[in-house]
Amino acid sequence: MSEERLESSFEKLLAQAEGIPEVKEYLASISVFIGDIVLARRLQLKLTQEELAKLAGTTQRQISLIETAKGNVGQVIIDNVFKALNVKDVSISFHDEEAVAAVAL
Repeated sequence: MSEERLESSFEKLLAQAEGIPEVKEYLASISVFIGDIVLARRLQLKLTQEELAKLAGTTQRQISLIETAKGNVGQVIIDNVFKALNVKDVSISFHDEEAVAAVAL
């Protein structure tokens, strides 16, 4: 299967999955958001999970748990991983006006 067809098939599957409320909620979770950031930045820097773990003072297993949004990884570990990846700024957007107004207070 060509890479383009595989990507197209994945996009279609993801679109279908997002129609399931539980899946949509999971994909919108902060754990998935953080995992996506860590994975994307690690790949951008061409680091293995093991290399990132050494830089962050943790284990490869913890990096895997972060990237897959599984398990309960502590804030200190996430902070150390972000520092190792040189992640300085992360922005979160709100999907409703009430949340935006509450944060503005």
